[in-house]
Amino acid sequence: MKRCFSSVSTIYLTFILFLFVGCSNDPADEDSDTSNHLGQGWYAYNSGDYTQAILNFERALKADSELSDAHNGVGWSNLSLALPFSLAQESFQNAVRYDPTNADAWIGLANLLYLRQKDNSDFVSAIRAIDNALQGDKRFLYRHDYDSDSDIYTLKASCYFYLGENQKSLQEIEKALRIEKDNTTAILLQKLING
Repeated sequence: MKRCFSSVSTIYLTFILFLFVGCSNDPADEDSDTSNHLGQGWYAYNSGDYTQAILNFERALKADSELSDAHNGVGWSNLSLALPFSLAQESFQNAVRYDPTNADAWIGLANLLYLRQKDNSDFVSAIRAIDNALQGDKRFLYRHDYDSDSDIYTLKASCYFYLGENQKSLQEIEKALRIEKDNTTAILLQKLING
C-alpha cells in the first residue's frame, strides 16, 4: 500500500511540476506571443482577411493594450471592412496616442476623415494628420494601401480640392508628380482643377 501511495504521489507531483512549468509567466514568452499575433494580423490584413486580422490584432492588444501598431491594424481592418467610421477612428486615435510617430496610423486617420466627409473640418483634420505622418516614423509606411509619398501628397491635394483651395491642391499635386510622374489620381485631379 505504501508503495502504491508513493507511485501516485510521484505521478501527482510530476503533474503539478509540468503544470507550473507550462504556465510560466516569462515576459519573453509574452513578448513573442504579442509579436506573433501582430505579425499574423498584418499577414491576414495583407491577404484580405480583415476579420482574422482584427482577431489577431485584438490578441496582441490583450497582451499589451498600449501596442500602437495593433491599434493601427484594428483601425485599417475596420476601415477595410467598411464598419462604422467611429470604430476605426477610435483605433487610429489610440495608435497615435500611444505612439505619436506612427506614420501609418496618421495616414489611416487621414484616409478615414477624407472618406467620412462629415464637413469641412474633416478635410482640415485630414491635412493635419497627413502632415503628422510625413514627420513621423516612416518605417511603418508603405506596408499596405499606400505605395509612396506620391499617394500621400495626392490625398492631401484632394483634401485641399474639396476645401476649394485649388492653388494649394496644385502645389501638392506637383510634389506627388515629382515623385511619381505617372500617378493617375494626381494627373486626373490636376486636369479637373485646370479645366
